[in-house]
Order: sequence, then C-alpha cells, then structure tokens
Amino acid sequence: MAEDSFIIRCDRCGTKNRIPRSRSGERAVCGKCRAPLHFSAGYPQYAIAVDESSFEREVIRFPGPVLVLFWATWCGHCRVLLPIVDELASEFSGLVKFVKVDLDRNPVVASTYQVQSVPTMIEFKNGRLFNRLLGALPKDQIVRNLRAML
Repeated sequence: MAEDSFIIRCDRCGTKNRIPRSRSGERAVCGKCRAPLHFSAGYPQYAIAVDESSFEREVIRFPGPVLVLFWATWCGHCRVLLPIVDELASEFSGLVKFVKVDLDRNPVVASTYQVQSVPTMIEFKNGRLFNRLLGALPKDQIVRNLRAML
C-alpha cells in the first residue's frame, strides 16, 4: 500500500499528507489546515528504484534533497543497507527523497558519478551533488549526514 502513495508536507502547517499515486493529477488540500498541496514536493515513504532513463527526472530535476544508494544484488553489505534506507525514507518522508540504483543494470549512471564500489550513497540537493558516503555506514551516521544536508 505504501508503494501506491507518496507523502507531501504542507507548506503552511507542516503536516504530512499521504496522497495515492492514482490521484496525483488532482488538486489536493492538507487534511489539517485545508491549504493547497503542491505535488512537485512529493516524497515517497520508501526508496524508489530508478534507472538510466528516469535518473534525471527523479534525482537531478527534483526540487529538493535526494539520497541515492548505488547497490548491487551480489553485495552483502548492500543487502544489509537496503532495509535501513527504506526505514530512513519513512522517517525523513516529506524532507528527503530516497532512490536506489542497481549498479549492474545502470552502468552509465554509475560511471557518470564515478561510483567505483558498492554500497555508495550520494546526496543531491536541488539537482547538485552535495556529498558522497562510501560503504555500509551505520544508520546514525547516515542520519547525521542527512541532517547536515537539510
């Protein structure tokens, strides 16, 4: 169910509003203060998978902070980090967008951002590279880096 919706934080009161993807083209208002919601700031509560064709739209053109996890199916550290990234996506919903890129299936994106090992996390802010995190970092260290980006 969570994958069929995304969260939009109200600009007026800060309330997080869950919006079904099927209704993303409709006008929406905040459930608390009734202010209009802006869909350009939608943040899913999970890390979305992107590929070479969607990377620019989902990361570079996104008008806010994004954490990109470059991972591989054969990487044990990546398999440990994936659920942590999904937890963080839920905790930081409305503040940071989380995406994951399979290194083996998307070598052009990985090469463009000089990803030479996995897991690698890259923070983008308003389409620009902000910070690079290497390895399977503990959750609290990732949180510190996310807060520094905000």
